[in-house]
Amino acid sequence: MKPDGVLFDAAGTLFDLVPPIHAVIASSAARHGHQCAPDHVERALGHVGGTLGWPDDEPDSAGRMRAWTVFARRIIGEAGLHAPEATLQQIAEQAAATILEPANYQAFPDAVPLIERLAAAGIRIGIVSNFDDLLFDILDCTGLGALFETVLTSYRTGISKPDPRIFHLAARAIRAEPAATYYIGDSVYSDMGGAHAAGLHGVLIDRDGKHSAYSGAKIVSLMDLQLDLDRQQAPHQK
Repeated sequence: MKPDGVLFDAAGTLFDLVPPIHAVIASSAARHGHQCAPDHVERALGHVGGTLGWPDDEPDSAGRMRAWTVFARRIIGEAGLHAPEATLQQIAEQAAATILEPANYQAFPDAVPLIERLAAAGIRIGIVSNFDDLLFDILDCTGLGALFETVLTSYRTGISKPDPRIFHLAARAIRAEPAATYYIGDSVYSDMGGAHAAGLHGVLIDRDGKHSAYSGAKIVSLMDLQLDLDRQQAPHQK
């Protein structure tokens, strides 16, 4: 049976920063004459983001710059980089500026083909993301903005994933029943946890194979979901 709608997470699902955040921070350190292994930064990023949360609810560009500079500085410290504080601050500021530039984001190659296929099949789509208004600039720069009429963010709704209420709001916005709606995201906790709590069909996209222990529905490419939907829409053969 064809679903009513498909909702998507944003970063890590439809698009990503190129290069990724941990590589941006390591590169910023290198430009200031300090070596910091990207894998150390990546582990630090996961720890800081997981314990302190991400700076995704700022009201303006100045607030985002301050918040992301603090965030990057904490990651640098967690990664064990030692340098004068003024240098560490410069590294963090440079990394934050790169992260906040919408032109540095790219849509995944499988995003637009799937979205267009869903639209052609009459399946309503939307985005649910823990993000502030920077998301809309990124969507425009990646060419995804024109493809979505419904974009719900934690900043504009005041509700963050995994709270099921934001998923219910999104399903209502695309005129879909939660039980007949898919949600695609890359986080086991905020995406899958929230989607399942809201009664949606959560599908984890695990592009890098980091969630091998996850036992729920999982894909490595959005094109895999497209094939699943095709099979569901196919008429029964006797």
